[in-house]
Amino acid sequence: MTRLNPRLEAHPSVRAVRARPAAGDGDPLFATPRVLDHAALRDLCLRSGADDVGFVDIDRPALADQIADITAAFPVRVPWSHS
Repeated sequence: MTRLNPRLEAHPSVRAVRARPAAGDGDPLFATPRVLDHAALRDLCLRSGADDVGFVDIDRPALADQIADITAAFPVRVPWSHS
């Protein structure tokens, strides 16, 4: 597993993602791959316990200095639908 900078490694979101079973390990969240629009993904996050949800385009210039850490923490980039 890729090591991140210590601050990011300790972030609750990174720890939660890494604690989940790998895709195909019987977790129903991963059972049927599909494309989710923003509303469906937001609903899924809220139903899964998130207090609030927001989305940011990964290609946003303000994230340029963080791309290496983001892609190391979340290595699978999915071509999301635009809604």
